[in-house]
Amino acid sequence: MQSLMIKILGIPLALILANFIFKSVDFEFVQPYIWITVILAPLGVLLEYIMVPRISYSKQLTVDFASSFVLVYLLGLALPGVSITLLGSFLIAILITCMEAMVHKHLISDHLDHSYR
Repeated sequence: MQSLMIKILGIPLALILANFIFKSVDFEFVQPYIWITVILAPLGVLLEYIMVPRISYSKQLTVDFASSFVLVYLLGLALPGVSITLLGSFLIAILITCMEAMVHKHLISDHLDHSYR
């Protein structure tokens, strides 16, 4: 639950930051922020439940980056009022992966604390 809340807050913040910083990302409306968050957040939590106990940290981040990159780019093409280039999708995926890196570190340390006590 904690991970989902972080994603629900972090993904729109990453998108807003990307919209203001990068010229290759342009959101004209608020709805694309909501749609991208609604799709990426639950998918990210599902991937965490699948990946965290099974694969290495670097592979987790690689899967997070790849899934964020592809989904943000495809949603940018599908949603009206959004203009995201491949570079823009790459930069957004980097921002989201940085957030995910911190979440995964927390999940791994929390899991180890509970497993060994």
